[in-house]
Amino acid sequence: MSTKIILFVLSFSAMLYLLIILIFTSGWHRLKSFSLSHRHQYTPLSVVVPFRNEAFALKTLLEALLQQTYPAELLEIILVNDHSEDDGKTIAEKIITENKAQNIRLIDSAGKGKKAALREGINAAAGTLIVTTDADCLPHKSWLAGVVALYEEKRPRLILGPVVYENETSLLQKLFSLDFISLVASGAGSAGAGLPFMGNAANLTFEKQIYLEAEANTMKTHFASGDDVFLIHYVKRRFGRKAIAFIKNKETIMHTPPPTTLKAFLAQRIRWGSKARAYTQPWALLVSFAIFIFNFLLTAILISSLFIPWFLIIYVLFVLLKFFIDLPLLYAFSRFAGKRKLLSFVLPFEAVYPLYITYVAIRGLFPFEWKGRKLSK
Repeated sequence: MSTKIILFVLSFSAMLYLLIILIFTSGWHRLKSFSLSHRHQYTPLSVVVPFRNEAFALKTLLEALLQQTYPAELLEIILVNDHSEDDGKTIAEKIITENKAQNIRLIDSAGKGKKAALREGINAAAGTLIVTTDADCLPHKSWLAGVVALYEEKRPRLILGPVVYENETSLLQKLFSLDFISLVASGAGSAGAGLPFMGNAANLTFEKQIYLEAEANTMKTHFASGDDVFLIHYVKRRFGRKAIAFIKNKETIMHTPPPTTLKAFLAQRIRWGSKARAYTQPWALLVSFAIFIFNFLLTAILISSLFIPWFLIIYVLFVLLKFFIDLPLLYAFSRFAGKRKLLSFVLPFEAVYPLYITYVAIRGLFPFEWKGRKLSK
């Protein structure tokens, strides 16, 4: 393949990438901030938390959930133990007993895996509205009041909530955090543009009946990840794009620790990326393809520079171009999330991002391991 063809294809993929990021950025700015003014709330709510080997985090999460400002008589908390091998179940039982918490239920998952645990928790829930989160997350005390306020005012069928990493210490963790911000900001911006396709189960709110319908029709249970995304796709197809909202309010940001090692980070991203094979919606397919092909070509250019040294100049120029494409969205979301200090790491992040995304996308096509379990999808 001639150099001219290579440069043409790379330039075309860069233009497609630019268009998609412009849509995300425009969508983010179109989202209106939601005010959590005091109001009477009346919706029965169930918070479902699947956990496996997360004893280190359960106490903190449960204390935060017990301190929520949402009316306790309307709230139930369902903890689903996914065959934990640590003392997480014992810790949960102790907290329930000590707080005499009648609105906390602890159940053992009959199936295996997070998706099965989540499904069992939702099926057991009494609430009209379901909120899901992870055991290692930490919400603001107004979190539940906020998402329910948006639901009661605007009546979306599904609400996407913001999630960020907190307490990053190492350079690697700061890069992990930037990657996570780019994902969450892209999902939020796409929803703001009327093209919702991505969210995070660590902060997701939806009507129980909708989940049951989706489970019976389109949920791809054979994938290790993706209940959140597949549910979003179902709601959009069934009820239209206006049935999905992103809540833009700082008090509804969910905080979670970053992965501690590169191995843990890659394992998580491989699990997340593996579900892309099951996408059927045109917008989701276009975004996935455009991001992959642009970064794949950049990776190929970098590897080729070992044999054709001046290709390194092409790589650097396109990485700089990607930096200026990504920066407006990263800047806007980092301001909202209180993560502006991370912006100084954007350029080194951009330099390694093509290698990482190419590896994760390809690796996700093969069997992988998650929390001690070998998975094929």
